[in-house]
Amino acid sequence: MTSSQLLRQNPFAAFAALVFVALSILVFIGTAVWFWIQSPDTVASHFDSSGQPDDWSSKAGTLGWLVPIGVGIPVLFSIRWIWEKLPISLINIPFKDYWLERGERTYLFDCVMEFMRIIGGTTALLLTSALVMIMREGRGATMPTGMTFLPTGVFLIITAAALINLVRRLRPPR
Repeated sequence: MTSSQLLRQNPFAAFAALVFVALSILVFIGTAVWFWIQSPDTVASHFDSSGQPDDWSSKAGTLGWLVPIGVGIPVLFSIRWIWEKLPISLINIPFKDYWLERGERTYLFDCVMEFMRIIGGTTALLLTSALVMIMREGRGATMPTGMTFLPTGVFLIITAAALINLVRRLRPPR
């Protein structure tokens, strides 16, 4: 392990990202169960730009596509061997060549996995908020217009912060 890698490694952050994605998936699953029990048979399945529902479907149909996405994406993003088995040319990572040329593929994928797990967990939480909004609408409570954009804004802020952290960790030492 090189000195630059020792300085940049943060095992707590990697563990925290793994715990974050696992807890986010559990929150999503719990919300989906609550949704199944509490929501009416017909729920909003699409909202217009003002946050008003403009399409409806069955709760089974809504959960039928939302649960595989809400669980599948975070799980796929969290499985390291999937990313390590892909041809490296398919993975777009900042400063990838620098780390590969130095034989620090493990460090490179440590950083990528932390990033992917944060994005996976945040995606699960974004879809959790979608279930809550659908549930509120189905039970007759409308969301204020700004509240429909809040989860997306938070998702984008966390994604930007995770990307900045990824670039910072992978930037070659000067």
